[in-house]
Amino acid sequence: MKNAARLFLGLFMGIAGNLYAQFIPNNNQAFQFMSLYNPGFTGVESFGDLKLSYRYQWTGFGADAPKFINLAYNMRLRQPLDLTQNALRTSNAISMRPENLPKSKGTIHGFGANVFNESVGQVERIGGGVNYSLNYSLSKKIRMAGGIAVLIENTRIDLNKLVFREPDSYYQSLVDNGSSQTTLSLRAGLLLYSPGFYFGVSYLPVWTNTLQSANTAVNDPFYVASAQVGVAIPFSPTFSVKPSILALMDKSNEFQIDYSVKAYIQEKVWFGFSYRDIQSGVVMLGFTISDTFCFSYSFEFSTSGYKQFSDGSHEVTTAIRLNNVKRKGQYIW
Repeated sequence: MKNAARLFLGLFMGIAGNLYAQFIPNNNQAFQFMSLYNPGFTGVESFGDLKLSYRYQWTGFGADAPKFINLAYNMRLRQPLDLTQNALRTSNAISMRPENLPKSKGTIHGFGANVFNESVGQVERIGGGVNYSLNYSLSKKIRMAGGIAVLIENTRIDLNKLVFREPDSYYQSLVDNGSSQTTLSLRAGLLLYSPGFYFGVSYLPVWTNTLQSANTAVNDPFYVASAQVGVAIPFSPTFSVKPSILALMDKSNEFQIDYSVKAYIQEKVWFGFSYRDIQSGVVMLGFTISDTFCFSYSFEFSTSGYKQFSDGSHEVTTAIRLNNVKRKGQYIW
């Protein structure tokens, strides 16, 4: 059984961890890190949003189980003009009415940064990036955002973890030519959003440059584009349901889709379920402990024929909301 498990992990490394020059978060709670899929989401929240996520995947592998860490921070470099926070003189009252203000006064500039580390068997990926977005007001409640992200990442094979009874040509090639690749890439995205819905699209391989090439690397990005859509359905002032979809399109024009639905109680407690069409399900539970601190947990279980190998993935996410003077909840779900 142990040898079979290692074989399965090796196959996963060969497919999912194949030194592709592109980072995509491996998260059950993708909405927590949406700006990494689409930089247009940067700056949507009115507060400084710091999130840390740890994912322990396929627990049956023990020490060899894949592990993923994401740390991301998003903030607004420029807030929209808020008339309720400004004392207006009578002589300026008419000119400062919302309908008379130029659209530029409602513009938001968003900035974000993230670092990540992934370990899948003998393959390790580490890197980070920065995001920028321009959020333009179309109406009182609807905004359009456009964003870009610059990402640098290094993917390598730890040769110390490879054991060969008789080193073959593949191993010798790794030794002679190196097993590490570093890439610099650019991605872009658009987002249309309001308190009741969002719809976004992103193009991931806008530009990619290999700074350090590995002999085993596949230089072409695996994922080409992504799409995000969500709606909020309020049933009462204290209870709402928020379904959402995240779709990733690969270079073969095939889609990997996550379907999610979450229920929110007074914006203090939420719980939900996701179905991933890679044949797995996810149960989620989250708490807003205070205006500053939030915590969530999710568990992913396999529904495929490989359940004995791929079942059981735990994920914990903590969030800190900085400068949340208006005590706002999370905008994006």
